[in-house]
Amino acid sequence: MFIKRLVLILLFILAPIAALASSDAAHPVSPEQALQMLSEGNLRFALGQPAHPNTSFSRRLLTTTDGQAPFATVIACSDSRVPVEILFDQGVGDLFVIKVAGNVADTDEIGSAEYGVDHLGTPVLMVLGHTYCGAVTAVTTGAEVHGSIPLLVDNIVPAVEKAKHEHPGAEKAELINAAIEANVWQAVDDIMTKSHAIAERAAAGKVVVVGAIYDILTGKVSIIERAGVAPAAAHAAHAAPAAHAAPEAHAEAAATEKETPAHDDKAPAEKHAAPAKAEKKAEPAKAEEHAAPAAAKDAAHGEKAAAHAEEGSSGGGFGFFSFIVFVLLLIGAVFILDKKVLNPEEK
Repeated sequence: MFIKRLVLILLFILAPIAALASSDAAHPVSPEQALQMLSEGNLRFALGQPAHPNTSFSRRLLTTTDGQAPFATVIACSDSRVPVEILFDQGVGDLFVIKVAGNVADTDEIGSAEYGVDHLGTPVLMVLGHTYCGAVTAVTTGAEVHGSIPLLVDNIVPAVEKAKHEHPGAEKAELINAAIEANVWQAVDDIMTKSHAIAERAAAGKVVVVGAIYDILTGKVSIIERAGVAPAAAHAAHAAPAAHAAPEAHAEAAATEKETPAHDDKAPAEKHAAPAKAEKKAEPAKAEEHAAPAAAKDAAHGEKAAAHAEEGSSGGGFGFFSFIVFVLLLIGAVFILDKKVLNPEEK
């Protein structure tokens, strides 16, 4: 009788352990690989050559049975012109996306980011701002807001004040651009200050935290560096008590986008104030100019990116094997309960 009770106890102990066994596994995609996959996917989108990966039924089946294992957590603006999975050319289960007006990082957003970074183990956390951001523009110009919006955009106010202080004589368009970038860093600082879980993982090199700007006209995402701070020092500032691991990953990703920076404090104010039609006329020629080398690059990295994305889907969550073990253990528990507890008189 003692042995049977011991077996029953072990069944109930092992069941939840089996269910959670796969959640602690290290993510198969490194921060460097994740940043490269984001950069390559965005390049395909900007050039009008998206691959639309991981959208098939087999992918949906895989993420249903093996659980989700996204390779990046992205906090982005709710703006309908910022479709995160599309602009990075990713599919089902690839990105853990948190969208909020002004890409601010308050309690709900930070908690959601912790789920992606700490629970799902994404190796990259990106705060993604964008050009022509309505929320930042409203705060910068002092536009009247009502309802619950003031409580939402109050997170943007410090960034706007910082931009005004650093650019006292800036024109309206230039000031808005500076505020958009400052708002990205404000969100990053809010996350690293208020989330011990993310800060600890960053210090341990398990996640790389980056800021980026998406140009809604060109379709390009540029990873940005904090003005006046060297890349390595900037990364160190966002990882307490130690520096981010692999700062080379940031430098490499920034170098990839360096040719076409979407957001530069030194750029003329007319950069985003110019009519969209004029820029659209220049865009096809630019895309044609880069189409050949981009196609070659995609061919060279396509298989590697696909491999990373595929193996990333099995890195965390409630795995299929764990599910089977869990069900078998429950069946055994029910059988023993039936025979020994509910119907003890049967022999």
